[in-house]
Amino acid sequence: MRVRLCWRRDGRNPNEKKYAAAQLAAHLRQGGWDATLEHIISRDTKRGLTHNLLVQRDEGAIIFAALIPIDSLHAIWNRQREVSDDLQRRGLKGQAKKNHAQNGTSPTVWLQDDRTPSGHEVADALWHWPGVIDLAMLTPFLMESVPTDDTYDDCPLPDYLSLGRDEGERVPVVRSEVRRDPHVRRAVLERAGFACEREGCGERRDFPGFLDVHHILGAEKSDRVYNCVALCPCCHREAHYAPYADDLNKQLLEHAKRFG
Repeated sequence: MRVRLCWRRDGRNPNEKKYAAAQLAAHLRQGGWDATLEHIISRDTKRGLTHNLLVQRDEGAIIFAALIPIDSLHAIWNRQREVSDDLQRRGLKGQAKKNHAQNGTSPTVWLQDDRTPSGHEVADALWHWPGVIDLAMLTPFLMESVPTDDTYDDCPLPDYLSLGRDEGERVPVVRSEVRRDPHVRRAVLERAGFACEREGCGERRDFPGFLDVHHILGAEKSDRVYNCVALCPCCHREAHYAPYADDLNKQLLEHAKRFG
């Protein structure tokens, strides 16, 4: 579920205990209200979410906790908008002029409105919708307490003794690697001032061997200073394995090419 918090009840408004609502987006998307709602639903559905949970807190208490099926969210918002328009036509919204659901530039779902005698009809559209549950109204299921020392039961440990072995066996390994010029490594480290050359990093340590020399296009292609940068171990791993490694290496190459 996606959890959304309703407007704060912190004492700034004397009527704040009479209403509860949650905004679904910060701003409208291109296409207006309906396009914004469809974007929200599509985005959450693609992430595997099935519900929205709208929570109204009042100090330490949870007043409302509306669990809403995601495929009903748009329809509920539309219904609250229609009810608000109807209250406006009947002159039952007091001094309020804005539609409940169209709160500024944000689509809003209402859980409570007791500011006028008929304002509750907007929230009723939510609570009467099939599949909507107020989790705050459920009776907790209490399990019988059984006194026991369950220290280890609460923190189950894997059977570490079954992993690995003692007295490891040595095995022969044959490998090949590209020969590198140690003078290139030294020149790159000195050029970098013995600090990571990735922009925004600059990590350094006082002991030898902390920095790696990264061959941006691969050591097979070039073992020259203009294909190498000094990187800390974390940045070096990102340059090889991060999802954005290609973009990172392009940035590093632009830096290194200045020394060609």
